[in-house]
Amino acid sequence: MEPEIFEFLDWVMALAASLDMELLPEVHAHYTIQYKLAEHGCWIYDFILPYRILDTLLNRNGRALVQYLKNRPAKQFTMLDCHDGIPVKPDLDDLIDSSEARKVVDTCLQRGANLSLILSDEHKSADGFDVHQIRCSYYSMLNRDDNAYLAARAIQFFAPGIPQVYYVGLLAGENDDARVQETGEGREINRHNFSPEEIELSLEKEAVQRLLKLIRFRNEYEAFQGGIPGRGFPPKKRSG
Repeated sequence: MEPEIFEFLDWVMALAASLDMELLPEVHAHYTIQYKLAEHGCWIYDFILPYRILDTLLNRNGRALVQYLKNRPAKQFTMLDCHDGIPVKPDLDDLIDSSEARKVVDTCLQRGANLSLILSDEHKSADGFDVHQIRCSYYSMLNRDDNAYLAARAIQFFAPGIPQVYYVGLLAGENDDARVQETGEGREINRHNFSPEEIELSLEKEAVQRLLKLIRFRNEYEAFQGGIPGRGFPPKKRSG
């Protein structure tokens, strides 16, 4: 629906700007659609970064991540985990090789993940690769390795954009297999309902204390309070 959708968005953005509001569309589609939204001045979610960081740490090769960080739009909200899963298709179509992606997926499955799949044949890869999202806690996907987890968060926080931290990730939560068994809903694996006692215990974890320290650094260090000339990135934004 181009160019009509962008004409509509331009109108909505002008109205929002008159009320001192920002727009953050959530779109799971081919990455070029996201980039077009960014070109029109919208904030977008960085749905590519979670997989790129995961692939980097699992395979110990950062070339693809470095290339992505050099070319991505700056006006993005970054994330690693969420209530659904790690985006794969269609968000990374034409950015990843499906045979390599299968290796990442298989490692995650070995660490307890489950998958959301593409059902329509026309949207699957030519070789049949059909993973829509990898559902797992990010801490569990990194094999509960504190150093790997903090490295992932550091990359997220230091990439241009506004970082968001999902509550399970904030508490270095692990897969909630019992909830999946109870409900039959695969997404419940990363939706653990923490009791007040569990929150207190989680806050004592070394990984969580290190993460909180990293968040404070990201929020308070002066280098993160400025803009990036020519990249459309505004100053004075803080992580949430």
